[in-house]
Amino acid sequence: MSFLKRFSAGELHLNRIEAFSDGVFAIIVTLLVLDLRTPALHDPHSARELARELAALLPKFLSWLVSFIIVCKFWLNHHHIFSLARHANYGLVWLNSLFLMCQSFIPFPTALMGEYVENPLAVSFFGVVMALNTVIFIALHAYILRHLLRPELTGTIPPGIVSRSFTGVFFYLLGAAAAWLSAHLAFLLYFVTPLFFIVPPAVRRLSPARR
Repeated sequence: MSFLKRFSAGELHLNRIEAFSDGVFAIIVTLLVLDLRTPALHDPHSARELARELAALLPKFLSWLVSFIIVCKFWLNHHHIFSLARHANYGLVWLNSLFLMCQSFIPFPTALMGEYVENPLAVSFFGVVMALNTVIFIALHAYILRHLLRPELTGTIPPGIVSRSFTGVFFYLLGAAAAWLSAHLAFLLYFVTPLFFIVPPAVRRLSPARR
């Protein structure tokens, strides 16, 4: 138990952790686009050949678009939950590091799905990775609310916000299952899922009597 208690120690500044996290997010969105490469043409003057090669790149483009939206959604909500914390402790730092580790893996399933869009395992693997990222984010959110919430925000957090976040996990896993039936359906589910959390939940204002 003494080992676990060490994670609740420390009152670290949030700005360095947020700056490091922002840097990781910036690198991730940069890596995502690197899989979109200019097609090589046998005839550089052939518009028909270029159009055909660009059409072949459509799955990669859609994979990039979906992942970019998802990562931006994670970044925005990550910024929101850190604004709720009064400070950071070692537990938050390592939980955040685990979350960033999972985020940094996103370019791989994105490239895999874009390259092998007709392979159900590749498309399904993308959903599983996104579900895992969402679970880690939920754990990070819950840790802040339980251990590090700013005192003045007590009673302002919408009830059940953590449990409602599992909607994302469900839909990503639903997309992973749908990939074995239809890649188009899986893509649709992956695209729609981040829209549920495209903006963070509003913090309720306390009435003067409760302040």
